[in-house]
Amino acid sequence: MKGLLIKTLMLFPKIMDKIGKMNTLHQLKSLKNSTIHHSFRIGKNTFLLLSKEARITIKEGVVMKDNNAIRIRKNGELILGKNVNISDYVSINCLEKIEIGEDTGIAEGCKFYDHDHAFVTEPTYEWKQNEFNTAPIIIGKNVKIYSEVTILKGVTIGDNCIIGAKCLINRSIPANSIIMSKVQNLKIPLM
Repeated sequence: MKGLLIKTLMLFPKIMDKIGKMNTLHQLKSLKNSTIHHSFRIGKNTFLLLSKEARITIKEGVVMKDNNAIRIRKNGELILGKNVNISDYVSINCLEKIEIGEDTGIAEGCKFYDHDHAFVTEPTYEWKQNEFNTAPIIIGKNVKIYSEVTILKGVTIGDNCIIGAKCLINRSIPANSIIMSKVQNLKIPLM
C-alpha cells in the first residue's frame, strides 16, 4: 500500500505540468486573432499575459521550452516562423510587433522588447508609466541568438546571423553577420 501511495504522489507533479501546458495552449488558441499550428510544442511553466486584441501566429514545428514569459498587450502581434526553437527563460514583450523568422534558434535567458517608456525632459525629467514608444522587431531566417541577448525596439536582424551571448542589440544587423561584443556590436561578415 505504501509503495502505491509513493508512486501516486510521484505522478502528481507530472499531472500538474500537463494541466499547465494544456491551460497555456488553451489561452493561446482562445484568442480570436491567433493561428497556432497543431505541431506547436510548449514546455512547462510558461507565463502568458495576453490582451484580447493580441495577434499570434505560430507556424509548423515551433518548440518553446520551459519557464518562458510571453506578454502581448494592446494590439501587439507575435509571429513565430516554421521550426523556431525557443529555449528556457526567454521573455518576449510585445506592444506592436515581434516577428521571428523560420529556422531561428533562441538560447536561454534572451529578452525581446518592441517598446520602451515614453519620457519628457522639460521642465524636468519624467518617465511616463503608461505611455510607450514602439517599433517592430524583425528577426530573419536561420538566425542563432545565444544566451542572455537583449533585443530592443526597432531592430531588424537579417537572415543567417549569429548573435553572441550577452549582446545588447539596439541597432539593425545586416544579413550574414556575426555579432560578438556586447559593448561594441562588432560586425564580422559571415560569408
